[in-house]
Formats: sequence, C-alpha cells, structure tokens
Amino acid sequence: MTKTKNFRQQWQRYRAWQLDPTHGKEPSDRSVTHHCANCGIEFTGDFCYQCGQRADTGRITWDSIRQNVMEIWGLGTRSFLYTLWQLVWRPGYLIGDYLRGRRQLSYPPIRMLVIVALFTFILFNPVDDTASVTEVEIRNFDTFFNQTMDWLLKHLDWLMLFLMSLFILPTYALFRFSPCCTKHTLPEGFFIQVFNSSLLLLFFIAYIILYTLLSIMPNDLEDSNVVSTICGVVIFLLLLRVYKQLFGFGWWGTVWRMVLVLFCSAKLFGVTSELCYMLYSHYNHLPADNKYTSEHCAYSCLYTLLLMAGCFIVAHAVEQAKKRLQR
Repeated sequence: MTKTKNFRQQWQRYRAWQLDPTHGKEPSDRSVTHHCANCGIEFTGDFCYQCGQRADTGRITWDSIRQNVMEIWGLGTRSFLYTLWQLVWRPGYLIGDYLRGRRQLSYPPIRMLVIVALFTFILFNPVDDTASVTEVEIRNFDTFFNQTMDWLLKHLDWLMLFLMSLFILPTYALFRFSPCCTKHTLPEGFFIQVFNSSLLLLFFIAYIILYTLLSIMPNDLEDSNVVSTICGVVIFLLLLRVYKQLFGFGWWGTVWRMVLVLFCSAKLFGVTSELCYMLYSHYNHLPADNKYTSEHCAYSCLYTLLLMAGCFIVAHAVEQAKKRLQR
C-alpha cells in the first residue's frame, strides 16, 4: 500500500512538472535590494531591469570560466541539455510553452536543431578515406528518386529537415481548430516542426548507438525490414504523443488527424519529388518522360491542394459539430 501511494505521489509530481516545469519553485525574494555593478542602479529580483545582469554576479570563480567556455557554443544562458530533457519527457508541452511566449524555458530551437543535426552528421557520416562514390547515370524518374533517397538516407539530418517541413501545411489544416494552441499560424507551425526534427534526430542518435551496441552481441534483428517497421511505429508514436500534448485532443481525435497528416505529407513528398525531377531533367536536357509531364505535375499539385483543403473543412466541421453537441 505504501509503495502504491509513493508511486502515485511520484506520478503526480511528474505530471505537475510536465504541465509546468516551474511548478514548486519558490519565487525570488522581492524584499532584498541588489546593487547592479554594471549600471549602478538598485533593483529587486534576480536580474537588473535596466541591463539584464544577474543579481548574483560577483568575483570571477572557476564557475565563471566554465560559463564563459559554454557561451562559446551558445550554451551559457539557457540549458541545452535541460531543453533536450524536456523534449524527451514533455515535448508537446514544451512546444506549447514556447509558442505561448514562455521562451526562457527553452533553448533557442533553431540553434538546438543545428547542434543536434551537426552531432547526427558526425555520428552517421564518419570520415572514411577509402569510401568510393558510385555514380549512376540518371535517365528516368525511378533512377532519380532512388539516387535521391540513397543520398538522404546517408544524411539523416537533411532527410529529417525535409520530411518535417512537409508536415507544416497538413498540421495547419488538421490541427488549427484545437482545444490548445488554437488557430496556430504557419510560422508557428514552422517552429513546431523544428522541435519535432530535433526530437526525431535524438531518436535516431539513440537508435544508432543502441544498434551499434547490440550488433556486437548475437541477435535476431538482422532483417532490415523488421527494424524499419519498428522504427516507423516508434516515430509515429513519438509524433502522436507530441501532437496530443500540444493540441489537447483525445487519443482518437489525435490518431485520425495524425493519419491524415501523414497521408497528406506523403502526397506532398511525391509532388515535390516530381517537381524536382522535372527541374533536373530540364536543366540537364534529359529526354522527355511521358509519365511525368508538366500537366501531370500540375494535376498532382491541384489534387494535393484540394486534399488539404478538404482536410481543413472536415477538421473545422468536426469541431463545430462538437461545439453544437456540447450546447
């Protein structure tokens, strides 16, 4: 009984931290007056209201050296590692806090993405002087698509950035009328996918480290199709958790919207691939491909836009129907 009670208390504290990471922290003593050594004024609180210098700034110590070294990499003010920790355990709430203006809780997302992508690039692309590059002559769309995918799979950082950018419009269409983060804008949708890209890159870093460790020992996961399926399911569950925390729908409402987001993103991926192939073939004067003409690409673009417009209308109609039922 005691263990159950302790577990319940721990879970309640964890949920309170998920919803608000500042929960339980005591505010600064406003009765204490500080003297700013930088601009010479008197102030209360943790920071000088005129220049922003911390109240506890004093003589230079070993900790001062550590902070200055960390600031070289942009890690001196807001904790990079703590933001990654939040991104793992409260991703949707973290993104919601950032969009609502609580920016000091998070390390700058674009800078964080660059650091994580750089680490991913180093991890997935070790220097190999003996590696040989095989060039394949591109004559049709299938060869172009296969060559592009081979390159992207070897550069997961760029692949993740490209795929997550395709989520911006479908997310806007299907999650705009949500209980939380209502009527988010396209620029806000861009930052949502920046956070998602960092989260998925963290997953791939953990995956490659775990796979490297397990490959030393005998195992039965040699089938790449099984591993790819498991990774796909885990990625879907990660994004499902992010969207549920961020937008506030129930599990079912999040699932069907998430499936439509993935479907629309897949159509956008196909249209983008066709447009890139058309530009590539035109620039390199390749023979015309009857299957991928300008008219075909125009119809594909129109179909994709109509699909997302339909998703937008359906999502709006569902929310209006729910409001009428609640009355």
